Amino acid sequence: MFEILEHTLKDTLPMLPLLFLTYLLLEYLEHKDSFRLRRMLSLQRFAPICAAFLGIIPQCGFSLVAVGLYADHLISLGTLLAVFISTSDEAIPILLAHPEHMDLLIAVIVLKWMIAIFMAYVVDAIYPRIFAHVPSAPAQAEPSCNLKKEEQVHSLWREALYRTLKIFSYVLVVTFIINILIHTFGETRLEFILFHQTPFQPFLAALIGLIPNCASSVLLAQLFISGTLSFGSLLGGLISNAGLSLMVLYRSVPKKTEAVRISVLLFLIAWCSGTIMQLWM
Repeated sequence: MFEILEHTLKDTLPMLPLLFLTYLLLEYLEHKDSFRLRRMLSLQRFAPICAAFLGIIPQCGFSLVAVGLYADHLISLGTLLAVFISTSDEAIPILLAHPEHMDLLIAVIVLKWMIAIFMAYVVDAIYPRIFAHVPSAPAQAEPSCNLKKEEQVHSLWREALYRTLKIFSYVLVVTFIINILIHTFGETRLEFILFHQTPFQPFLAALIGLIPNCASSVLLAQLFISGTLSFGSLLGGLISNAGLSLMVLYRSVPKKTEAVRISVLLFLIAWCSGTIMQLWM
């Protein structure tokens, strides 16, 4: 057990500095005024493109904003799906901490962005939605935070450190569990259990991605890094992974059947995309 823990620490500790720098940058972006982002998502013709671009940024803020706008009839279903599909939650910071997978990370981001835009326009063509007016900026659109600049900087560092330690703890636990499974069953048997290199693995990964928690994206990323999850399955799992947004969607829309249909549609897109990539590569 001590040997497994030592191996786990060797695998995970080197990613801490890169993980912290990534979250520090994300915290800076999140502290910007979000009204401009809301207007970008409300640009009807180009909304899917903007939504897919914003979804790439690895944090749940944009997808939560998109859910609110969809519930208020300000964006289309296609635009909402574009954010969901392009979002990768915590997987991108984890993969960024492993430079040896940089080419595959870029491939995941580009493919998800292209799929998000394509499916958004297809869905909007099939299921057009009536838009409400886009509200004008509130009177207090300027940053309302009265904290001093020094306090804002300290807040950024504190929040970045908190998010780094939180996600690192997930990574540590998931990696430790994976190493125990490999030690217990062997890598070959674990790959067999996870349907490695079969059309069933993207189906399983897409189901994992639907779990409304950042732990699901961490699990997908770590399984891919360990070699037990294929690239196609990683793509499928991250397409269906929308973080906490799905949970918020179920609370925001008046008809729960609508949220169920969106979840099923997201899963089908993820499963089909992952399976096609699995068979192609």
